[in-house]
Amino acid sequence: MLLTRPKIFFSFGFIIILTLYLTKCAKTNDVDPILIDDINSNDSTNTIFSEDTIYINLNINGFILNEVLYDPPSGIAGDANNDGIRDPQQDEFVEFVNSTDSCIDISKCKIFDDDSFNTLIPKHKFPDKCFVNPTQAVVVFGGPQGINFDSLQFGDALVFSASESLLNLNNSGDKMFFTDSLNNTIIEFDITPLSNNPDESYTRSPDINGFFEQHSEVSSTLFSPGTRADGTPF
Repeated sequence: MLLTRPKIFFSFGFIIILTLYLTKCAKTNDVDPILIDDINSNDSTNTIFSEDTIYINLNINGFILNEVLYDPPSGIAGDANNDGIRDPQQDEFVEFVNSTDSCIDISKCKIFDDDSFNTLIPKHKFPDKCFVNPTQAVVVFGGPQGINFDSLQFGDALVFSASESLLNLNNSGDKMFFTDSLNNTIIEFDITPLSNNPDESYTRSPDINGFFEQHSEVSSTLFSPGTRADGTPF
């Protein structure tokens, strides 16, 4: 355990969303979002997206990890990034959603897996001037590196390929960390208690404020990067 960095701790089977405590989840250790105390607006960005743009921080509640694909299905059915090729690493993805009423600035935020978090070498670093609109999703695929995605194919989400290296989320057990630019942990997600080879994503059901379920249990599809599980926009 890295005691020098702020972390979010969670216990098996429980999730906190806003101030609502939900009942036991049989499937997964879940994520504890930060409870809100006070949100400080930062209007100095003068962004066109929103009048009250806020840089992501430990006091913001509502930037949610909503879906994770760490084991793409076999064959072309696993082509989650829509590049025409199924790749076990490049088709991995994580999906976040801004469920607040404010524009959130995630510039220079980072994504790590367990090993890279120990060395502070990120798998992905978000670019400068990266703003997430209210009800907008953010999707990061494992690859291919350098590709420009058509956001319209993904519910008008912000879509990236991992900028530094493949996400490389290990089926047999791993963690995903989303941090701010100073490596303070905002979201921590543990893959370990989930299925080793689900051949589909895990998604919240209902979206944003539910527990993680295997995607086929809540939809006819195996994943839904950038959209709700039923394919509709956030």
